[in-house]
Amino acid sequence: MEPIKRTIEDYDQIAEEYCKKTEEEGDREFHERMLDRTLNFLPSEPRVIDLGCGDGRDTEYMRKKGVDVVGIDLSGSMIDLARKKYPESAFIQADMRDTVFPDDSFHGAWASASLINIPKSEFSRVEKEVYRIVEPEGIFAFSFKEGDREGFEESVVEGHERYYSYYTLDEIEDELNLFDMVKSERCPKKIFGSDFIYCWARGKKR
Repeated sequence: MEPIKRTIEDYDQIAEEYCKKTEEEGDREFHERMLDRTLNFLPSEPRVIDLGCGDGRDTEYMRKKGVDVVGIDLSGSMIDLARKKYPESAFIQADMRDTVFPDDSFHGAWASASLINIPKSEFSRVEKEVYRIVEPEGIFAFSFKEGDREGFEESVVEGHERYYSYYTLDEIEDELNLFDMVKSERCPKKIFGSDFIYCWARGKKR
């Protein structure tokens, strides 16, 4: 079965348990500082898309900050959970590789730990779509697992597995063709045994 389809089917089965685990065992304080840093790159009252929004916690955080934000996720169960938890935020079931939004719809895109489930061969497709839907010289902010491998691994929920892609910072810089790296920062602690790096990249002039 195609890696993304298989991974999404797994998320659909364990959405609520997975989100509970990541919320309890993540580093929310640091994560929110990274969200705030992203907003500092953007104009006041920005339009942002949350790619791979999961249960919607980042979408809701940005909405409360005055951001015009929409969260998208390919997992229907995740979108259902997000709508239930945060009814005032906007959520759409959609694929980050091929969204429904017009060109230049957003000032920035946020992808927290969502590129990690995309095969490396699909990275350029995601980048092209983000470049299309953000305004010229817009911001692409994302986090990823640090490493140099990809493939199916056991999930944080016992008895389940999904596809993971790991990158080095140099590899990410090589993968970026339409954006220039502006800043990066490593999460101070391992999350579920993995090192995470946050990156901010600006779209190249058109």
